[in-house]
Amino acid sequence: MFLSGCSDQSDDKNIKQTKKVTEVVVAQWGTEKYLIYLPVYIAQEKGFFEKEGINITIDFSGNDDQVFAKVLRGDAHFGIGDPIFTAVSRQRGADGLVIASIVDRVALWGVSKSDKKITNNSDFSHLRIGTFPSPSTTYTLLEDTLKSKDVIGASIVQIPIGNELALLESGAADLVMLLEPGASIAESKGYNIVTSFPKVWGEFAFTGLTSTESVISKNPTLGIKMITALQSAVDFAHNNSEGAIEVAIKLFPNLDKKIIVNAVTRMLADETIPKSVKVKKENWKKSIEVRQKVGDVPESFYCYECLYKTE
Repeated sequence: MFLSGCSDQSDDKNIKQTKKVTEVVVAQWGTEKYLIYLPVYIAQEKGFFEKEGINITIDFSGNDDQVFAKVLRGDAHFGIGDPIFTAVSRQRGADGLVIASIVDRVALWGVSKSDKKITNNSDFSHLRIGTFPSPSTTYTLLEDTLKSKDVIGASIVQIPIGNELALLESGAADLVMLLEPGASIAESKGYNIVTSFPKVWGEFAFTGLTSTESVISKNPTLGIKMITALQSAVDFAHNNSEGAIEVAIKLFPNLDKKIIVNAVTRMLADETIPKSVKVKKENWKKSIEVRQKVGDVPESFYCYECLYKTE
């Protein structure tokens, strides 16, 4: 009995010494899980966050501006959305930071009933193009594209997230910009993928993990831990595509497996899933310059202090 009692006390002591888990709330763009954010979900499913002592709760928060608003209010530690809102916040005296890259290219594919490929700006002429509402990145990129002197008579049709394909089905749009797996779902229904924005725009700071200096200063190692977990996730995806597909199948059980295979394969091939989650200055600069063109960010304001420095 005496030995047993000692053993119990020892076990209790060991339990108290276990690694502390940090509870982290992440505000995510949209109203549900999206396949383009697969690195985040891989980090959850494969225990990469857990390894860093982090437990993630995802809060689906709507459009890009709403995501970062939650971060600024302190309702979330991090945001997953367009990183440009860190720069916008800096102009207003806030302390936004871009911690990591989640999507490193413009992860949108143009879908149409027509099979005519869109290879240059003039091919957008006279098209009604469906996309997410302003001020989303997609809307801003299209707005910038359609301002080209080569584009004549094109227009943007805004529609709430998740309803894009309905525009094609109803005839209200000629072309819609879709994320994955939406593009692969449309393809399975006989629609055609006629343009790839990852190829058109190249590397681009499309979706970032954002936060504030206030959050990071309270827990200086938290940013490093998030980066480490996400880097492990993208390494896993590129080194083990079958494993990445398995995670996606588990997360989206209602989707046909062929659709998931096509979608994940396309994201890896077009490199919307980055090989490194470090935010490159040139990618950030491209994102800023698009917003400068449409007047969301002042000229010559690149906000490099927005980029989280790990050195």
